[in-house]
Amino acid sequence: MKKKLYLLSTVLILMGILTACGNKTANNKAANSETANNKTENNSTIESMEVTPTEITGENVDRIKEKGTIVLGTAAEYPPYEWHVIDGGKDDIVGVDIEIAKVVAEKLGVKLEIKDMQFDGLLAALKADEIDFVIAGMVITEERKEAADFSEPYFEQGQDIVIRKEDADKYKSLDDLKGKKIGTQLASTQQFYAEENFDSEIVSIPDNNNMIMELKNGTLDAVFITNYPAQQFTNRNEELMIVELDIPNEDGSGIAVKKGNSDLVEVMNEVVKEMKEKNIIESWFDSYMKLSEESN
Repeated sequence: MKKKLYLLSTVLILMGILTACGNKTANNKAANSETANNKTENNSTIESMEVTPTEITGENVDRIKEKGTIVLGTAAEYPPYEWHVIDGGKDDIVGVDIEIAKVVAEKLGVKLEIKDMQFDGLLAALKADEIDFVIAGMVITEERKEAADFSEPYFEQGQDIVIRKEDADKYKSLDDLKGKKIGTQLASTQQFYAEENFDSEIVSIPDNNNMIMELKNGTLDAVFITNYPAQQFTNRNEELMIVELDIPNEDGSGIAVKKGNSDLVEVMNEVVKEMKEKNIIESWFDSYMKLSEESN
């Protein structure tokens, strides 16, 4: 019988922060609105997208416009989607999903505020009106569609197993994962897939950085994660590698809004449509893959 172990994520202490960021906690980390409205030296070369204001109206769109701010919920430890870049005393949240969120804010003509939270708490925060929308590499599933409304998918990707290089000869097929401790992000599609398909001990951890640390120190035998973050974590940690096993791609990632906010879904779909027409998402992924490697 598969067992799930829940490991507490350690608290990341950010020193000398000059922005509006607060201290991180387990379920509600730093909010960083400066990232949303200014280009930093690190991401000044990121391709920009020309944005035209939306003509969509509705109760929620009008409320956000009147407030003058839209609040994004994300989990900023998932490069190249979103992660923290700390340069001297400045802490910025950057990544592909942040660029998408900026386009949403520009569409509505409002400022963007970012709330960095644990991934497994994002949909609950959405339901509680603590945030207005979620972009966090979140895969659209039938279960999640019961808790939130989603845009059309903006990106699809595969899934990978990350191991220590010293164990390269141990893992040639999925059968080799039997009885092993496999780390997944808590509440991710990888957790649910692994619990259904791996005859392994599934260890669900809220924070991907902590999960990689557990793999490096030998507490975990392998980590199951989507392929862009897998590439980034192996690029940063030379003792780790991706092992090619027969695992299907996951479904597409979408933008989530509170259930019933159909006018906001229309805005998000307008953003996704325009980004796809301009082929800009691939450019952002290329740029932020490089930035992630340079900043760590």
